[in-house]
This record gives sequence, structure tokens and C-alpha cells, in this order.
Amino acid sequence: MPWYQFINNELDICDPDSYVVLDKTPETTDGPYLNAIFADEIPDDPERRPDIEGTPGLLIYIIRALAKSKGQPASNFPPVPLEVRMSKEPAGGKQR
Repeated sequence: MPWYQFINNELDICDPDSYVVLDKTPETTDGPYLNAIFADEIPDDPERRPDIEGTPGLLIYIIRALAKSKGQPASNFPPVPLEVRMSKEPAGGKQR
């Protein structure tokens, strides 16, 4: 399951140009801006878009993180732990 780091603070998870797929965890943790999410990929999707609906509990974690300005790294919800990363700065240009 990869990390999806947003670009220019865009939340368009259906547009592959609005995020970068990362293999390692982003260093940011808390702040008012959503920086990255940890999610399943849509099965057999060549653009590797995140499967928001198919990743159990992820929408709840995104909402909590936005409300508290903090990442929510604690969950044993099947099938895998979930994590949302927030940032003190808006998401910048293409990062890796």
C-alpha cells in the first residue's frame, strides 16, 4: 500500500496529476493542511489512483485529521493500519 502525497494542496484523488505516489512515509505529521494519505490502490489501475472507498475507515481518518490538524496514526482496523499525514505548510509542487 503506497503513500499518496498531494501537490499544491489539491484533493482531487481521481486526478493523478494532483498527487505523487511515494514508497516511503512523508516526514510531515501535524498541521492544518492534508499532506498525504496511506491507501490501497484501485485494483488494476495503471495510474495507481488511491482506492478511497475500498480502504476501510480512511475517510473517517481524513475527516478527523482535517478537524484536528493532526495525523491519525493509530488504528488496527482491518486489513491494515491507516495513517494520514498533515503539514504546517500547504503541499508544494511535485515532490518525491
